[in-house]
Amino acid sequence: MTSSKRIYYKFFTKNMGFSKGLYKGLNCGISSKDNPSDVIKNINYAKKKINSSDKTIVMAHQSHSNKCIILNKASDNIGNADGLVTKSSELVLGITTADCIPLIFFDNQNGIIGICHAGWKGLSNGIIENTIEKMIKTGSSNRYINVIIGPCIRQFSYEVKNNFIDEFNLPKVNPYSSLKNNKLFFNLPKFATNILKEYKLSSIKDFRKNTFMNSNYFSYRESKFKKQPDYGRNISLVSIK
Repeated sequence: MTSSKRIYYKFFTKNMGFSKGLYKGLNCGISSKDNPSDVIKNINYAKKKINSSDKTIVMAHQSHSNKCIILNKASDNIGNADGLVTKSSELVLGITTADCIPLIFFDNQNGIIGICHAGWKGLSNGIIENTIEKMIKTGSSNRYINVIIGPCIRQFSYEVKNNFIDEFNLPKVNPYSSLKNNKLFFNLPKFATNILKEYKLSSIKDFRKNTFMNSNYFSYRESKFKKQPDYGRNISLVSIK
């Protein structure tokens, strides 16, 4: 019988950290216009906070794709991807978000972890499905996979255009969209949850934190609302002992 592995993970707020000004706090967005040295210090600070200072952190170049990569070692070629899976105890997997959904996957029975960045494009094109498939290919099975949905934009903060649901091949009347004051709002986390439920996984947990309404998180939409030139990114990390 395989012994259970210890998993370390965290969805970080923007509190603490070294960034200043517009990015004040724990901005981990390498692609932001923040001081790069401050971003690196923030990432290393986050890694330390999940008891993984001695490990190598791996973060893909996110592009709202459905691509998930299996990593065996830090030197593996990553490139563009929005999902990462590994069974290596030497790695920390990380993604950044600012309203999109961060999802952490773990199977502590077989010692396999995964993480993915799921915006509407990734969700509609299968990033969750591909991440689960890579978990299984690495040696996991549905009944051992646990998933946590991290802080993201929630339905009544996520106004979309009327033709938005066409991207998901949904009818006008569907369980994910609703009208309020003649404005259309979409429920991304509910859509993600229903995809996950189809796989009959071990557990699905939703943090139910709204990045747009909660000042503890960076939010792309909030920055647009305030007409700011750029925005910080929240980091999510997972590692295995």
